Amino acid sequence: MDINFNINDEVFNYRVGIVIKKNNKILVQKDGSSDYYTFIGGRAKLGESSIEASIREFKEETGTPAKYVKTLGIVENFFKSNYNNKNYHEILIINELEIDTEIDDIKNIEGKDEVYIWLSIDELKKNKFLPEIVLDILESDKLIHIINKDNVK
Repeated sequence: MDINFNINDEVFNYRVGIVIKKNNKILVQKDGSSDYYTFIGGRAKLGESSIEASIREFKEETGTPAKYVKTLGIVENFFKSNYNNKNYHEILIINELEIDTEIDDIKNIEGKDEVYIWLSIDELKKNKFLPEIVLDILESDKLIHIINKDNVK
């Protein structure tokens, strides 16, 4: 059971974001219907750690096994969804994983309309990346905790 629930018009969500680095680039995703990039990831399940969720989500989405490297950051993210117009209170744990293979062309195997692409931090800054504040996490060598209030009432 995913850790996600609704209370009236508000949603609580516990999500993991996955960072895979290669040649000074990061693997990110873009949904076919959106105008922004974000981390590969998904919801943690009840009784599952953020590390377990990250490894599971990456394997489910790409078919590629990965190993945990370290936790990069924690984001308390408050935003209004463009999809359902609800306010979200999201806990986002960002974990760095590594893959053993030299795969350049990673695809979504779940049938979702998502594109995965390798971009440098500079390229991410030139494009729309959400939540934008997490780019600070990618440039730090310390565990960062951020509270982000983006487009909420």
